[in-house]
Amino acid sequence: MRYKNEIIITLIITILVLFLRIINVFQIENGLANPFVMLSIIIIFSFITIKIQHNINKNYENNNMFYQNLDILKYISAILIIILHLRPFLNFSNELDLAFNNIITRTCVPIFFTITGYFVAKKEKNNPKYIDGYIKKTIPLYLAWSLIYIIFLICVGIQYIPEIINFVSSLNISIPLLIIGIIILLPFALIIALLYTGVYYHLWYFPAIIFSLILLRKWKEKHKIKYLLIISFILLLFGATETYYGILPLSIKELVSYYYNIFFTTRNFLFFGLFYVVLGYFMGSKEKLYSKNCFAKLIITIFFLVFEAILLHDTNRLNSNILLSCVPLTYYLFISSIYLTNNIKLNFQFGILSKYYYLVHPMIILILSLLFKNIYNHPYLNTLLVIFITHIISILIIKLKKKNKNLII
Repeated sequence: MRYKNEIIITLIITILVLFLRIINVFQIENGLANPFVMLSIIIIFSFITIKIQHNINKNYENNNMFYQNLDILKYISAILIIILHLRPFLNFSNELDLAFNNIITRTCVPIFFTITGYFVAKKEKNNPKYIDGYIKKTIPLYLAWSLIYIIFLICVGIQYIPEIINFVSSLNISIPLLIIGIIILLPFALIIALLYTGVYYHLWYFPAIIFSLILLRKWKEKHKIKYLLIISFILLLFGATETYYGILPLSIKELVSYYYNIFFTTRNFLFFGLFYVVLGYFMGSKEKLYSKNCFAKLIITIFFLVFEAILLHDTNRLNSNILLSCVPLTYYLFISSIYLTNNIKLNFQFGILSKYYYLVHPMIILILSLLFKNIYNHPYLNTLLVIFITHIISILIIKLKKKNKNLII
């Protein structure tokens, strides 16, 4: 059939629109349930989807890949992560806050992991020792920023010394015993932080990427990557128990509680980062990467993610780091992005800026909150300021690195 794919895409859009009507997203009250409006939405979105899918198909056939799209995707993800950490919609709209925090931003970190794994596989074809070099380059960067944040936190904590002294005094612990405790526990806590959570909440990403690549490198020396992909997905399923905790059977809750009582989160390399790094590496190791009607499938997975987030909204969750709909969504988003035409020549360092946005922004958030006590009463102004200052500092760091090639940060 000549227009088979076009008919399939139109049917998919029609089903999704009708589904939105059934679950009352499209209502008479908001005007979206009007038959003419629904028909217009089906026609417009079907046309757009078909056009984009044709563009992707043509580029796949001609082997045209647009890597700049992945840099742009990373940059957008970095911006979304900044906004996620600020939660500007919290007091404005519960629905918008839910949509942004539990739907829109859930693919950001998986995209970072997947893109890293993909390019590691690509560059390893020309340089078999690329993983070793990448790890050796990432460890000093991670340690340097960990040191920066430790110094930063000490400087911030100085103002709270009176409160700390009062708290310690209330514990009725002798000074010698307290000093011994600090000497013993502080190095241990620092090692745990560096290897697991990071010394600040966003730095967990780096031990996750480092250990994922170390395990990947060891595994592929003796075994096939597809088996590690299966194993890492099973580990991801365990990691997702923190999101689906409220709907788990009591016996499974009791079992996973042993883990959470000790480690408190599955946001780490083993139960989160490993799968997406291996997924990216698996895709990068293929000669040609494609999936038929990938853009239409991307739209379907977006709807699944929305539906999943709505279902889980009122359940008892330990966290919402891992949503299983993000797995196919990340896959189809990656493929759609890499084959979508982008002939615009932009003199903008999307990739490198996204890295520094991620590294710098928590510091800016904290500094602004200390300097301006009421800044959270103006969430949109706060968001704009954080993004603007983060951008300026990121540009300055990039310029410093150009002048001094030996600069680690």
